[in-house]
Amino acid sequence: MPQSPRDAARADILSRFLPSVDRDVSGLAAAHCEERGLTAPGGLPAATLCLGSHAAVTRLIWETFAPGWDDVVYVYDGTRGEQTRYLGAKLHLTVALAASGDEPTPGVQAALEAARRALAELWRVWAGYQATTTDALSLAVTEFEDVR
Repeated sequence: MPQSPRDAARADILSRFLPSVDRDVSGLAAAHCEERGLTAPGGLPAATLCLGSHAAVTRLIWETFAPGWDDVVYVYDGTRGEQTRYLGAKLHLTVALAASGDEPTPGVQAALEAARRALAELWRVWAGYQATTTDALSLAVTEFEDVR
């Protein structure tokens, strides 16, 4: 069965989301760990655990991501604030993981939940902005569906 125009538009937006918004913050996290002198429980400098952690931290944040469309509306002013909050939350999670020795401590769990909330908010705004700035993708948003 062929995709509807709305489903095709949504699939296109979703396929561009991760590569468009996610960045490697492991180097910055390592610098934060070094500045603070953080060590993992075994005495290993936490900075060494940060380096190369990008893929694992990203997977951890994104593993439960389920894009919703109900709250996506047209967005005209961009996504810079939401992307900054997401990357800040990812940075905080990376540092927390390194300082805990990659153990799921309560602090790590709180940082993970904050990163997932920031990702969900970034999705809502990013998807709306994509639908707003690309006419062909505006079909993905149902904000004004009743007036079509």
